[in-house]
Order: sequence, then structure tokens, then C-alpha cells
Amino acid sequence: MTPPTRDEAEARPLGPGEAAAAARRMAQHPYFVDFPEADLAAVIAEGEIVTAPPGTRLIHRGDTGSFALLVLEGTTVVTIDTAYERVELARHAAPAVVGEIAAITGVVRTAHVDALTPIRAVRVSAGTLDAAGQTHPALLSALMRQFGHRFETFNRAFGFYANALNALEQHDFDLRLLDELRNPLPEMVNFAHSFRRLAEAIMLRVAERREMASAAAIQRAMLPPPLPRDALGGRADICAEMRPAKNVGGDFYDYFLIDANRLVVSLGDVSGKGTPAALFMCATQTALRMELRSEKDLAHAIAAVNDLLCATNSEDLFVTLFCAVIDLSTGEVCYCNCGHTEGMVLRADGSVERAGPTGMALAILEGAQPRAARLRLAAGDRLFLFSDGLTDAVDTCEAVFGEERLDAAVAQRRHLPVGAFVPDLIDAIAAYSGEAPQFDDMTALAVAFAGPG
Repeated sequence: MTPPTRDEAEARPLGPGEAAAAARRMAQHPYFVDFPEADLAAVIAEGEIVTAPPGTRLIHRGDTGSFALLVLEGTTVVTIDTAYERVELARHAAPAVVGEIAAITGVVRTAHVDALTPIRAVRVSAGTLDAAGQTHPALLSALMRQFGHRFETFNRAFGFYANALNALEQHDFDLRLLDELRNPLPEMVNFAHSFRRLAEAIMLRVAERREMASAAAIQRAMLPPPLPRDALGGRADICAEMRPAKNVGGDFYDYFLIDANRLVVSLGDVSGKGTPAALFMCATQTALRMELRSEKDLAHAIAAVNDLLCATNSEDLFVTLFCAVIDLSTGEVCYCNCGHTEGMVLRADGSVERAGPTGMALAILEGAQPRAARLRLAAGDRLFLFSDGLTDAVDTCEAVFGEERLDAAVAQRRHLPVGAFVPDLIDAIAAYSGEAPQFDDMTALAVAFAGPG
């Protein structure tokens, strides 16, 4: 609705014959059905003619009711201003009476009245209206009936809204309850529509929270339990941690032994959020475990996983993946980096090597053939894998943590045991972000190689 363009309507005394003509027009209104037309003309003659273009404010909320308007031509709109928007409460088309309750009772007006169309009305003072009511009690009776009808309307409406809000609070709200709002009471049209939008938005948020809770549950369920203390035979130590974002992403990590000497570690990131990403992560991890237990060639296994994901990718998702097979008897590492962030090899002498991409992300192109690369870990070396949630974390000024800060944070903590190294590193990034929202999962995995047993 267009805001008022002016605050004052033009007013003038009534001309000859105007009072009689206005009385004939207003005699059609329920207030004046039993009011003698000649007496009504006399009441109107004491007022003044008001004309106003669309957008004119005719009555101000907060003013004391000193007059009423008998609308002869046009339509007025009743509104209130909120902190967010102007809310329309009702419309009144001629012949109509507006502002009469406040005028009769002398209370402060509770709403604005604006000209929705060109308006021609008679402004009648509160004193004149009160005198007319004293002379003709039927007018006061009609006013009281209207007053009672409005209270009945609002009581019914707010009773409905109170029940609806209670249902929303109890999380058992059924959107079918809102069907009653498709044809609301005339006095509550705008409010009803606003309430419906609010309820639908709340239900959408509730559904989103439930979806995110389901996605988080799937994500947690797929994370591997800690390996038994003696599983690695003292030849290596491993630690991984994931801190999900509020809108759960598709990060995952995994580690497991293929046999007594071969340890598989992987870390990936599925595009998208919520349940679809979590389910795709689940499919990736399951396919990866299945293929690596039957296929000794890592590149061939990853290619098979890619084709499986392409065949079942109805959501058009993709996944970046770093997967490595570590031979604990020799320290040899065979890895595939499919579009993921570079892995870091933290050498015992303080140097750092990078394990860059060896192929494209999975589930994009069926038949893609990633290659495998190799490196060797010596006693005291570490393999460090992470998701881009670490480098993409932002502070309250939206400055990203970035690769340089990550390199510095890793260097400061590389002396820590891996069980402390990973959580302490993520803590540092979380501290950098402070109160800034975490938009992506933060996931890290580190393997410390102690040397062949």
C-alpha cells in the first residue's frame, strides 16, 4: 500500500443543499436507518466537507478522537505501523463512518485512516455526534452494536490465533489449520495473511531443523570409532575430528585396516548441505570401503567408486576426496587426491611437502580415471588432511583464515601428539572466527608414523 502523501485534507463549510444530499446518502448506513433524515441533515450541516486525494492521512493514530468522518464517496483504509511494515486492518467503502468510536468515547485513536481512493466526506465533531446520540438513542445503540460486533470479531480471530500459536509452540502445528485463513474476516484480512506467512515460515524452519538433525545423525553414524590401541601395533597414531556447521555439510573422514599392514585413511567433502549431502557422503564412504577391500590398485578402486556415484547421482552432487593407503611395514603411501585440498606431509625435520590433486572430483564424469601418486613417511613424519572449512573460516569482519594462517597454526602445533594436534588446531580456527557463523564443516585428520615395527 502506498504511504500517505499528505497529512491534511481540504475542508470547507457545506454549501446550500449539500447537507440534504449528504443525509440522503448516509441514510443508507446502518447507523442512520432509524434516524430522521431531516435531523441527520441538521447534524451534517454543522460539519464541514472534506475532500482528499489518494494517500492522504485522514486520521492519525495516537490523536484523541475529536471527530468522525461520514464518507460519502471513495474508500478509506485503516492501518497501523509496526517496526517492520505498515499493516492494513480494514477497508471501508462509502457510505461509511470512520473514527466514530474514538469520537464518542473520547479515547486515543488506535489506528490510522488513509484515503485509498479520492475521498469526499463530512467531518462531524465529537460534540455534535454526542448531542445527536442524546437526542436519538437509537444512534448510540447502533454504535454500541457495532462496537460489540468488532469485539466479537477480534475475540474470535485472536482466539484462533492463540490456539494456532500454542500449536506452533508445541511443534504439532498442522498447516491445514491455516485453511481457515484463506477467507479471513474482513477486519483481519491483512493480519490473517501475515499470520499465515509467519506460520508457514516457522513450519519451514522446523522442517529444516529436522532435516539438519537427520543429516547430522547420518554424518555422525558414518564416522569410524577409534581404532583399538593395539590395532596399529605402535607403528602409527591417528586422530580425526569434525565440527559440523549449523547447516550440516557433507564432510566425512574414515580410517580402517585392509589387513595387518595396510591402513586406509580418507577425508572428503560433498557439495551441498543437509540430508542429500549426508546421504551422498554415506554412499561415497560405503562404496569406498567396498572397493578398497576387493581392489588392490587404489586408482582403479577410486575410478570404480566414481562410476558408482555417477550412476546414482540424482541430486547432481559431487565429492572431493583425498584417499591414502599407508603401508605400516614400510611407510610407503599411495594416494589419490580427487579435487580436494592439498594434503600436507609434515616431516620430522620441520619441512613440509604437499600432496596435490591427482584427478577431478568424483561423480562429475563417468569413466574418469584418476591417477595415484606415492610418497614415503619416515619415523616422526605426519600426514595431515583437512577440508576447506578450515581455510574458509571467517572472522566477524569476514576475513578468511586462509592458507597462510593455517600453515602458521600447523607449524606452532606440530610438536603436539596427534591426539592433541587436531583438536587444538580446530580450536584455534574456531577462536579466530569468534562469534562469526560457521558456514562449513571443519574436518581434519592426522596420521603420525612412528616407523615400521
